[in-house]
Amino acid sequence: MKTTQDFLEALGKRESGGNYKAFNKYGYAGKYQMGEAALIDAGYYEKRGNYNNDWSGTFLGRDNVYSIMDFLNSPKAQEQAQIAYKRRQWLYLKAVGADKFVGKFINGYTITPSGLLAGAHLKGAGGVIEYLKSGGKKNPKDAFGTSVESYIKNFGGYDVSSICT
Repeated sequence: MKTTQDFLEALGKRESGGNYKAFNKYGYAGKYQMGEAALIDAGYYEKRGNYNNDWSGTFLGRDNVYSIMDFLNSPKAQEQAQIAYKRRQWLYLKAVGADKFVGKFINGYTITPSGLLAGAHLKGAGGVIEYLKSGGKKNPKDAFGTSVESYIKNFGGYDVSSICT
């Protein structure tokens, strides 16, 4: 069985090649390419107004992260932040009813909790539920053209029960 750690490693490899210091042109940071909204959800950051990844808000000092550079230089903080973020994402997925699709088939493959989490990583719970409710006909994409379906499919089948509680 593929574990939660295997899931995180695969996601980090897909997002940044596993590079903790990665920073893309849209301001997403670290191994998992987390933005301001993700770090707010993970409890590392706060900001009023728009979340545009300009990092003008305030880091809260969790895991000794007081700046975007601290975050980029701390693999431990990035791993902890990702787990906290995934737990919050699971709550969002449940709130929109995405968890009710687990075990169903869409476009020839089974919907799994790890696939849902990956899809939410890419386009949020809203993008995932849009995809699910349309039976796979609506397939939101990120700025690079990566689709929710590709993440749901490619990251399906991991045991993420430690996150989805």
